[in-house]
Amino acid sequence: MAYRLSIAEDVPSSVRATAQEQLERAAAKLEDRSADPVVAVHDARKSLKRTRSLLRLARPALGRKAYRAENDALRLAGLSLSGTRDADVLVETVQALAKRFAGQLPLAQFETLRDALAREADEGRSGDTSPDRAQLGGVLRAAAERAEQWPLDGADWDHLLEVIARGYERGVETFAAARHEPTVEHLHDWRKRVKDLWYHERLLRDAWPAVLDAHAEEAHVLSELLGDDHDLAVLRQRLANGVELPAGTVIDAEALERLIDERRDELEEESRRLGRRLYAETPTAFARRLGRYLHAGLREQDPGEVA
Repeated sequence: MAYRLSIAEDVPSSVRATAQEQLERAAAKLEDRSADPVVAVHDARKSLKRTRSLLRLARPALGRKAYRAENDALRLAGLSLSGTRDADVLVETVQALAKRFAGQLPLAQFETLRDALAREADEGRSGDTSPDRAQLGGVLRAAAERAEQWPLDGADWDHLLEVIARGYERGVETFAAARHEPTVEHLHDWRKRVKDLWYHERLLRDAWPAVLDAHAEEAHVLSELLGDDHDLAVLRQRLANGVELPAGTVIDAEALERLIDERRDELEEESRRLGRRLYAETPTAFARRLGRYLHAGLREQDPGEVA
């Protein structure tokens, strides 16, 4: 089952089924001992993020207490998987930086930094005190079982549209803040809202797949650009704090920081260009358009059900 809500079903059934599929998928990834642990953790984290975005979409129907309990449980599960993944991301970020600026700095500089960060990641894995993956898989399977009892009986498509519209409006606001003052915090806040837009349009793709898939994919591209920018900001801070290098090796931290700043400028300019298109509509216009797509799709499913 894809990450989407079926307009052929009622909202409560579709939300529950989608949440259960994502949670069970995450559990299976963690429980698979034959899988690459780095890939398994990465895939499980993505499923958890998708489930939490679905939770935010269903929040008004769930109610504050149920939403908070489930969201906190999934947030803690995600945090328990984040430590070594964050260290691996820094290694990948150095590799991407070396590729982008090949020839502008000796390759050995990038390799020395990459190897030092890779050792830190390996040490983190060897001393990892997070829950056993199989144990955490059991936690997620229990969450999937609870999803069957989520109090969603009052949920309908218009409720979901209201949440998506508010999320889009927050995206417009955080985009404006990031343009006015592109701090790491503002850009990170904007990225979270962009990811919600990506996830929410995927969930409602049945309303008009050709259009919503395309718009969602552009939101995905934007979230990746902003994610790369954030990873570079984290790498720059690591350099400023100092990276433990093997005896007899050195790196030109200032030169590396200049390249990081240059690449971040490129990513942020590209993000702004794409952001202007994704957020070209007012929140009211966006909500009205999406609502028309959805209700047209619902009428096709059952002409007598939706006026």
